[in-house]
Amino acid sequence: MRAPGTGPAPPRIHRTAVRWAALILFFLLGVVELLWGPGGLAGASQAAQRPGPSSVEELARRIGCTAEITTDAADLRQGMCTSAGEEIWIASFPTARAQEAWTSEAQAYGGSYLVGDGWVVVLSDTTADVLHGLLGGVVVGGAGHVGTHLPDGG
Repeated sequence: MRAPGTGPAPPRIHRTAVRWAALILFFLLGVVELLWGPGGLAGASQAAQRPGPSSVEELARRIGCTAEITTDAADLRQGMCTSAGEEIWIASFPTARAQEAWTSEAQAYGGSYLVGDGWVVVLSDTTADVLHGLLGGVVVGGAGHVGTHLPDGG
């Protein structure tokens, strides 16, 4: 028998200590993965992981046309395409503030606008229902229009 505090510990105590150390290590790695891994609790929210606003080209593709870019500025990217004989004006914005400023100014001229997250499409009476169905968004009327256009014709 060995005296306390002398010589190596029995192999059984080493195995138990190693098992506990491994268990604690795996637990800590699991916590790190839960918090900071892909989709983790401490990572970016789902909203922050969504793609940014659609580009003029992406919106045109969804409509079924190819956009010709007419304005490419820091606060506005605008283009025009033709679908079913109709000219469709599309604008995208880097910030909500830029979009709000453009939309407020444009509404003073009348017309209808399909407004989405970071983009606006100028509507005509013949394109409103189709584009709303393709792109979503909210239809907003400019000066001289009463209320908003509803996609069901109401």
